[in-house]
Amino acid sequence: MDFVITGASGAGKSTLLAYLKSFGYACREEVGRQLVREQRAVGGCALPDKDCVAFRDLLFERSIAAFDRGGGRSGETVFHDRSFLEAIAYSAIIGASVPESMVRAAQLRRLASPVFVCAPWREIFEHDAERTHGFDFARQDYAANVSVYRAYGYELVDVPQVCVEERARFVIEHLEKQSLL
Repeated sequence: MDFVITGASGAGKSTLLAYLKSFGYACREEVGRQLVREQRAVGGCALPDKDCVAFRDLLFERSIAAFDRGGGRSGETVFHDRSFLEAIAYSAIIGASVPESMVRAAQLRRLASPVFVCAPWREIFEHDAERTHGFDFARQDYAANVSVYRAYGYELVDVPQVCVEERARFVIEHLEKQSLL
């Protein structure tokens, strides 16, 4: 099953996924971070601070391709750092309309539910090589992501703002209680 961890940028999603990976779960890196590194390395313009629509389009395309390749071996639980729905959510942030082709492509694919959500968390928010925006953007990112996942009919579960070990335990125990692991 393919589970997603979404929410605000800088809210500890990647750290949580790294911890889940240490327990032996398959985890997939955020496509957006990969794109930023790639675009900067080649001098590309599909970046949030250069051409945000081109970034959104490439993010959606690559995220759909990653989903279509499959998460892992048959029956394997896979945790994803965001999904293709984030590209749709990003459209609201940048004030761009969502192409009908994106809507249809997203409707044809289904992620496992629940989706785990990490809320904005000022105490751990940091800038890094791929995250150059501020905390206000992180709050917008969170609101847009939650709105889109709800619109697509996903059950959302808030991940508590506690140490990474407790967050990982929360996710695992939640899925075990629902017999999803």
